Amino acid sequence: PKMRFSIEHFKDIGKIKWNRLVEKFNGPSHLLTWQNINYQSAFKNIRNISFSVLDHNDTVALVALAINKSNISKTFSFGNNLTPHPIFSNKVNYSLRKKIYEFIFDFIKQLAKKNKIKQINFVSHPIHFYDGKANLESKNQFEFIMFSSNYLVHNTLINKLSYFSKDQLFSQLSKYHKKNINKIKKKKLIFKTINFKTEKNEIEHHFKNLKKYHFKSAKRKTRPEKTWNIMLKQIIDNEADLFCLIYDTTPISYLYCGRYKNFAWGWSQVNLEKYEKEFMPRHLLEWEVMMHYKKNKLDFYEIGERYFAQEKFKPTKKELLISEFKEKFGSDRFPKVFFNLEI
Repeated sequence: PKMRFSIEHFKDIGKIKWNRLVEKFNGPSHLLTWQNINYQSAFKNIRNISFSVLDHNDTVALVALAINKSNISKTFSFGNNLTPHPIFSNKVNYSLRKKIYEFIFDFIKQLAKKNKIKQINFVSHPIHFYDGKANLESKNQFEFIMFSSNYLVHNTLINKLSYFSKDQLFSQLSKYHKKNINKIKKKKLIFKTINFKTEKNEIEHHFKNLKKYHFKSAKRKTRPEKTWNIMLKQIIDNEADLFCLIYDTTPISYLYCGRYKNFAWGWSQVNLEKYEKEFMPRHLLEWEVMMHYKKNKLDFYEIGERYFAQEKFKPTKKELLISEFKEKFGSDRFPKVFFNLEI
C-alpha cells in the first residue's frame, strides 16, 4: 500500500515556499526560517538535511536537521546550535502529531544507520508562533520526554516589551544597570539603528566595523565568512537589525539582533575595547534596543540564557559572568529544554 507520509527535501523546496509554510505553522518558527537554517548550515562540517513531511499531498510538518561532523563521532545537530523542535500545521491534532513523530523518527533512524550516527540533540524554545504571532508558553516544551529522559533545562531571559510601560521596564533593571545607564546617558552618545531602510553602503560600512571589532576582540576569526555574508544579507532583507552607540564620530559598541514577526533576540554583541571601562556601553545599547523594539510594537525581546551550575552542566566563568550581566535587565526566566536522544 502507498505510505501515508512522505518527505520533501529543504533544497528542493526553496526559500519562498519554505518561509510561507513557516509563517503558517505552529511552534518556535523563528528557529526554522529558511535564512536561519541557511545560517546554521554555513558553519564548518555541517551538512543540512532539513525536510518537510507531507500527509498525502499536504505539508504538515517542517523539520530542521543537519549532520554535524565536527566531533570524533558524528551527531545530528547544527554544531553548537542544536536541532530545533519541529513545527506543525495547525490542522494537526494530537493523535496525528504522534503519528508524524513516529514517521520522523523512523526516517531519522534510517539516516542514522546509513551515516553511523548515534545521537541527536534537540532544543525546545518558550516562544511559540500561532497565526504568525509570537506567544510565550510552556506548551509541548517537554514533549520529547516520550523519546528521551536525558535532558537539561536552562533559563532564557525574555522581556515582555508590550506588557509594561517604559518606566516599569526601567524599574525592573538592577540598581547597577540603572546607575550605569543614567551615567552613560550624560555622555551624549548617539544611538543609531542600521536596518533595511539604511543606504546599502552605510549598512556595509557598519557591518564591516562589526566584523573588525569581533576580530580585534577575539584576536581571531570567530566564524566562517559565509555566515557573515548571510548576516549582512539579513539586514538588507529586513530580517535582522544592527544597532550601535557612537561617541564623537566613532562607533564604540554594536549589537546585532535577529527579528521575526513580533519577536526579536540579541544575537551578536561587541565593544571597542579602549572605550569599555569609561562607558560600559552595552548597558545603554541593549536598553535602547529594547526601547526601539517596544516603540515598533514588538512584544518580546530575548536577551539570552542565564546559566547556573547543574549536575550535567558546568558553565565556564565567562558564561556565568555574561549571563549574570544579562539577568540584570530584569526580565522573567523561561525554560529552554535541551534533549539528548540516543538512536
